[in-house]
Amino acid sequence: MRKLIPIAAFLLGIAASLYAQEIESWSLDECISYALENNIDLKRQELTTELNKKDLTQSKLNVLPDLNGQVQHEIGSGRVLDRGTYEWLNTDVNQGDLGLLSNFTIFRGLQGYNSMKMAEANYMASRSTLDLYENNLLLQVMTGYLELLRSMELYEIANEKVRVTELQVERMQKLQEVGNASNGEVLEVKAQASTEKYNMTLAKNNLETARLNLIQLMNLSEISDFTIEKPALPDPSLLQLPELQTVYENALQILPQIKSAEYTIKSQEKNLAVARGALSPELFLRALYYSNYSDKLINPREIDPFNPVLDYTVPQQVADNQYRQVSIGLNIPIFNKWQSRTTISKAKIGLQDARYNLENSRQQLLKDIQQYHTDARAALDNYEAASESNTNSEEAYRYTEEKFKVGMATALELEEARNRLFQSRAEMISAKYVFVFYAEILDFYQGEELSF
Repeated sequence: MRKLIPIAAFLLGIAASLYAQEIESWSLDECISYALENNIDLKRQELTTELNKKDLTQSKLNVLPDLNGQVQHEIGSGRVLDRGTYEWLNTDVNQGDLGLLSNFTIFRGLQGYNSMKMAEANYMASRSTLDLYENNLLLQVMTGYLELLRSMELYEIANEKVRVTELQVERMQKLQEVGNASNGEVLEVKAQASTEKYNMTLAKNNLETARLNLIQLMNLSEISDFTIEKPALPDPSLLQLPELQTVYENALQILPQIKSAEYTIKSQEKNLAVARGALSPELFLRALYYSNYSDKLINPREIDPFNPVLDYTVPQQVADNQYRQVSIGLNIPIFNKWQSRTTISKAKIGLQDARYNLENSRQQLLKDIQQYHTDARAALDNYEAASESNTNSEEAYRYTEEKFKVGMATALELEEARNRLFQSRAEMISAKYVFVFYAEILDFYQGEELSF
């Protein structure tokens, strides 16, 4: 067995290493799955949902009759009641009682049924809230993932700008050596190279910030080698946005915030029914079993009770002194300091508040979808404009570069053309990610899974 332990440890080490290699680059699905498994707020909401499930189970059990047992033994001295003769005597006594009692509510304004339905609605509302937590976390991770992708591309552009500028510095220095460039032109290009290095540092810092933000959203502890996959995002110009009203109607049917608000209304409706049930008479059934024993009791089988000779054991006394009772009763509420009426009034207020909450959730959902739809259209327009600008900037840069090679353009003009080109690329990238983000949200609100 001892020989197997190092072997097992070695195999586990290999497995862990292989797993680390497998997740060296995280896909969006892997990021979301990890975040869902390790988010503390989500785990706490799961506990809340479990508590509501327990309440639902208990509400179903509450309609059953109860059963309580009692055993009591007394050791007394002084003036006590002799249970055999029912006379008061001054003596020492060992005696006891035992019994079973069961109560069953036959009818009380359907309070049991309505309480069960209220607990069921609370449980379903809690489950919907849990789904809402998951959706919010999913969208946050998706946002962080896209922001990291965008930052990665912008950092690549900044790197490319530094590389091109450094090549330009080398070219200008060679031109200076042969007398085709002045010292001032070389200094200008060097100054621009320093600026691009500074911009690259800023882009790198933004990249690290986006990376850290995604790591924190996932609640990931190991952050040293965290990288993500770069999926092939669709071309925004090839995508078609869904109609706003269609998105809204579909979202009303599936989004958990709407479901939760609807279940809350059902819960408050049943809460009002429970409160009204308190005004109803209570019809109940009761069953009782009782017996007792005492060391002063005389066995009724004695021939001469005044000269007892037979033992009277406790089991025999319990068997002889049994009492059974079944009763049915009716409790009629007459006046309880207006508490039932106050409870009903408060339940009505709670129901109205739940209805307002549903309407507010619907309005907020419509506003969100309107905003997402508007932002998506704006991002698409920005992308198309940036794409056209990028095409024109590429042509302008090639033209300026040719002029510069033959001495018809200055280094400053070439640098300006290059800056316009890289700026248009950065704007196109930013617009692309903004559009993809809002387009994915609109699809997600219709029940579709993330498609990248």
